Amino acid sequence: MSGEEDIQDGGTVAEFLARLAARSPTPAGGAVAALCTAQAAALVAMVARYCGTPDLVERAERLVESAQQLAVEDEASFQVVANAWAIPRGEGADDERRAAIGEALLMASEPQAQVVETAVEVLVLIDGLRPAARPGLRSDLVAAAEVARAASAIARMNVESNLRTVPDSESRSALLRRMGVTKGRD
Repeated sequence: MSGEEDIQDGGTVAEFLARLAARSPTPAGGAVAALCTAQAAALVAMVARYCGTPDLVERAERLVESAQQLAVEDEASFQVVANAWAIPRGEGADDERRAAIGEALLMASEPQAQVVETAVEVLVLIDGLRPAARPGLRSDLVAAAEVARAASAIARMNVESNLRTVPDSESRSALLRRMGVTKGRD
């Protein structure tokens, strides 16, 4: 992609990278994980086109769109987290502040949990394409798989990190179960 092509909400790759490098809470690793998943799905769509499997092209393109949307949602949810952290301390507001931060972190974990699930769907499509892919296309599938795995690892770590200090609840437990975390707190 050149710096002139659109990336989430009409910005260019160069603009996104400048925002990513800025001293700002968003975008950050969550948006990167989502966009990596979108790139992996796009590679899968390209290979599926060469393999003549239109149903897999369609599924991969849906995953591209979903992952791009998750990048936008991640950025928006982490703005809510930043706002919660900005609530002033003191004068009896500490419990309210702590609750707002916990709720915001729980909410911000959802797009990341969906990134993990989307990356897994990308990996399933890759497995379906491997037998049909010519040797030259297999390297693209390997690249897509590695990027999807990395994105999944980043997103999973984000969920675990976000929820580390959030009080136990059914919502927290459900998110951790989706990530394959069943053990207690560290």
